[in-house]
Amino acid sequence: MPNERMNQTDPRRKWVVATCVALVLAAVGDAGPEIIESRSLVAGYDGPGPLIYLGVAAILATVRWHFAPLLAVVMSALFLFGGLADADFARRLAAPTDLAFVAAWLQMLSFAAAVICGTAAVRRRRARPAVSTR
Repeated sequence: MPNERMNQTDPRRKWVVATCVALVLAAVGDAGPEIIESRSLVAGYDGPGPLIYLGVAAILATVRWHFAPLLAVVMSALFLFGGLADADFARRLAAPTDLAFVAAWLQMLSFAAAVICGTAAVRRRRARPAVSTR
């Protein structure tokens, strides 16, 4: 039933939760090294990225629209592409020297997971044939 609201027993809900977790991990990977280095949440601020990820995760957690996870899919795909297109960021992915390496991989893998889980959350389930009880 496409018009039903998702509830806790809806099998798609686990994919929405997994998408939210992936976005939170992406925020940690983005902001973590700067916060650790500066030892301050405010001084470690380097841009709106982590706030955007957390905002989209909050929207997914509260909005029960069937296609809401596509917002996370599109956002994650754009940030994934943007990160790989940036030469400095791509260099961090290839140089395992410090915490920035681990954080960069955490961020990219989290975006990939958000794309996969968000897509799985909106895919239609095929109707299963009725099982005979005889």
